[in-house]
Formats: sequence, structure tokens, C-alpha cells
Amino acid sequence: MPKPVDYDLGQINAHIIAYSDRVQRGTKEDRATPACVGALTAAGLGQVTMAAIPESADILETEIRDALEAGARFVLVLGGSGFGVGNYAPEVVRSLIEVEIPGIAEQIRAHGLTNTPLSGLSREVVGVTARDSSGALIISSPGSRGGALDTLEVVTPLLGAIFHQLDEPR
Repeated sequence: MPKPVDYDLGQINAHIIAYSDRVQRGTKEDRATPACVGALTAAGLGQVTMAAIPESADILETEIRDALEAGARFVLVLGGSGFGVGNYAPEVVRSLIEVEIPGIAEQIRAHGLTNTPLSGLSREVVGVTARDSSGALIISSPGSRGGALDTLEVVTPLLGAIFHQLDEPR
């Protein structure tokens, strides 16, 4: 087992985006976002903000860019990771990252498969916006509570190592 990286996650602010027409309209209860806020807060992250937006690639891109400008270093997009109408989260995330981290996405899907065979239908994208301390982590995740928590069960233990690598002086 690798030695855990000693990194103060309290300096990392996160933004969670519920990317769902139904959640944004209030016709579907959002169970995933509150669960993720709780998980990230319990993990010791700094401020955790959230937004619900409609399924529009342009609106999603703007929301992510605004979150990054406001200081978020971890943006979690919940929903839109399938392949149905409006499912553009992976494409938007991919357009905003400099380095994709496919191994983490593979871990998320593998972990999800222990809970449901539907995990294989998800197109998570995980990556960072830069290779230095200006970099932020962006993830597209399933919008279900279970899928979102599967994502965080894999990612949360890696956050210290990810941000340590980004912040490490060259």
C-alpha cells in the first residue's frame, strides 16, 4: 500500500454541478449533490459550493469556467455522463482539461460495477486543467446518488496525491 500523501485538503475549494434539466426545474429530487457535499466536507475540503443547471453544453462550460475563476480547484459534474440526449458532460470536461487521467475513470467504473452493471454505461472523464499549481481537477460523474458516491469513494483518497503533484515546486 502506498504511503498516503500529507496534503491539507482544507485549502481546496470544490464546486458541484448538478447537470440535469429535471433537477434544475425542481421536478426531480437531487439526492446526489447533498451526499457529495457531505462526503467532501467530511474529507476535509475547504468551501464546497453547488449549482443546478440545465442540460446544455454551453451553460455547463460557462458554469465550470466561472467556478474555476471563483477559485474552485475541484469541479464535480453530476449527470450527463451517459450517451442520451443532453449527455455532453464528458465532451465539455475534455475540452477544458490539459491532461486526462484515464486510470481514475477506469477505477471509478470498475468500482461502480461492484454495485451495478449499469456502471459500464457511464463515460466518466477525469483530468486537470494545467500541470502546475494553477491546475484544477474536473470530473464528469454519473448523476445518481450511488454513481456519484462511487466516484468519490475512488477519488477522495487520491485528492492529496493529485494536488500534491500539481502544487509540487519544479
